[in-house]
Amino acid sequence: MNQVGHGHSGNGDRSAGDQRVLVAQIGARRHYAVPRIFYQEGSLGALHTDICAVKGWPRLLDLVTPRMLRTVGMRRLFGRVPAGIPNHLIRTEDDIGWKYAMSRRHCRSNTEITNAHLWATRNFGDRIVKRGIEEFTSVYAFNTDGMEVLEEGRRIGIERILDQTIPPRETIVEMLETERSLFPDLVGDDLFDSKWQELAEREKREWDAATTIVCGSPFVMETMAQVGGPAHKVKIVPTGVSPFPDFARSHPVRENNEPMNVLFVGEVGIRKGAHYLIEAARRLGAHYRFRLCGEVRLPVSFLEKVPSNIELLGAIPRVEMMKQYRWAHLFCLPSLLEGSAAVTYEAMAAGIPIIATPNAGSLVRDGIDGFVVPARNVDALCEALEKTRAGQLPSERTYPVDRPGGPPSYSLEAYRERLAAAVLRHNISAQPLV
Repeated sequence: MNQVGHGHSGNGDRSAGDQRVLVAQIGARRHYAVPRIFYQEGSLGALHTDICAVKGWPRLLDLVTPRMLRTVGMRRLFGRVPAGIPNHLIRTEDDIGWKYAMSRRHCRSNTEITNAHLWATRNFGDRIVKRGIEEFTSVYAFNTDGMEVLEEGRRIGIERILDQTIPPRETIVEMLETERSLFPDLVGDDLFDSKWQELAEREKREWDAATTIVCGSPFVMETMAQVGGPAHKVKIVPTGVSPFPDFARSHPVRENNEPMNVLFVGEVGIRKGAHYLIEAARRLGAHYRFRLCGEVRLPVSFLEKVPSNIELLGAIPRVEMMKQYRWAHLFCLPSLLEGSAAVTYEAMAAGIPIIATPNAGSLVRDGIDGFVVPARNVDALCEALEKTRAGQLPSERTYPVDRPGGPPSYSLEAYRERLAAAVLRHNISAQPLV
């Protein structure tokens, strides 16, 4: 690779083919869709991540560990596969990833989680900066994970792209305060983060350093603007998902007298609105069966009163989620605060009707793909569930598309088109994204 000089502005007359993007991400965000898109566009300089299954000791562990002996944590690690990205373009910081994962396992409060996150993201950013980013024309980082990299990119004069995956930290705290005023016994002190202002400061420094801010939904942009964020830098880019292997776009046919199977996927906690869904389940009774898949973050005293038509399945690796989508007649995410919830895209790809709030940042078309209901409104949620059960949705729904003849809006192909148009300086290729 040719070195990019420190004086390069990122907006000069370099040819499009010279664009080389460094993607810096902790974890398997969007199952590595962003670096894969850049690679297929011929623009990926490197993926720099903490830990994944195809590099270093995790790769060796994957090779020698019998499937029957793999713990849930191991299965989640082995699921971190940046498919379609050559190994020589992947850089990892295994020690940071391992220590961060171990720290997260022992966290008992949001403050402890934030402490672990701050340690990981500072060290991760410092490692990248120490290694040097002068060979790249652009850096792409994610909110609260990218301050060091974005500021270094500004120092040397290259393009800086921030992916704001969720509303600002200040908005999250405000949401929790509102829920505590409504449910004082449900929102404990452990949900409040005494270090949230440090994360908020990181976000603001990232906003300042970025040349472009990518938001997955108008909701994220609006909440940024409400706390003084630079909305003029924002480009709204809804995301997309890759369907599960051999996943048929169909859901089970429900007989008239059969209960409706309702699936929820995500952290079973306040932010996702799980407590509102549980109340809806209590009101609606035996005509519905609910499965909630995700780590449970609600008090034991509350869970003891969960109605019998709810199953709490805990966290399930994505590779094992296909059978849950096949079980479901309906997907429901009454979220209070999201960026652009990937699980709604997965449900749409599975052909399942969806009930979501505007805060979920989904692509759901009200009355077509499902129903969009106000957040914190159990009456509206129950009404939408009853309408769905009564068959008040089109039996044949057309796929939502961004342009006539284009790929479905929920797909990685559509996401690729949107992201490339927003942050790359050349026309996208015809090569399919797999």
